[in-house]
Amino acid sequence: MAKLFLRYAVMNAGKSTQLLQIAYDYEKNNGKHVLCLKPQVDTKADKYIISRLENGIIKRKADFLTQPQDGWMYNKILSEKLAAEKRGKPFSLILIDEAQFMSKENVFDLARIVTYLKIPVICFALKVDAFGIPFEGSSYLFGLAQDIEEVTTRAICRFSDTPKKATIHLRTVDGVPVFEGDQVSIEDDREIKYIPICLSQYIKRYDTAKGIKRTKL
Repeated sequence: MAKLFLRYAVMNAGKSTQLLQIAYDYEKNNGKHVLCLKPQVDTKADKYIISRLENGIIKRKADFLTQPQDGWMYNKILSEKLAAEKRGKPFSLILIDEAQFMSKENVFDLARIVTYLKIPVICFALKVDAFGIPFEGSSYLFGLAQDIEEVTTRAICRFSDTPKKATIHLRTVDGVPVFEGDQVSIEDDREIKYIPICLSQYIKRYDTAKGIKRTKL
């Protein structure tokens, strides 16, 4: 039975790398075909899905970029499915990178794709933005996905004195932490960076920036 899968983690945890590895395994080792997609709003690396390993040389061009309109995703996948079957090369899996940027309508269409077209879909996404606010796509994926797992992370907090797992990411602009702004602000646009950070280090910086004081025990 086809399922809708969600694999989530912070930035720098290896989500895109895992997607590319799955695609490689399906195609090179099993002789199957996959569709690799990402939302149109993700302008990083143009139309490519790119791993941070080896300075970005590990990459694959997305088969197409998704658009947010209601019905667009379902109709596009249906068209691609029929064309692929006509060529004698049906695809067995759909992989979506940066799925947090999808719209509510996209996610409901993915649910219809696994239900009516019987194609499994694996989405890789962030859970929240740099301000702790859930993305639209992630929120609905958490609601509808049938199989949800956190990507085994190599993302370690960059600020803790002892190794701690990063559970959120800190946005910096010109090296200064920021805690408000647009939800979507792609890396390398201006001097914007995202740094994996654990919750305790994030909250300390958040409270300092906002002038919030709480009694500590």
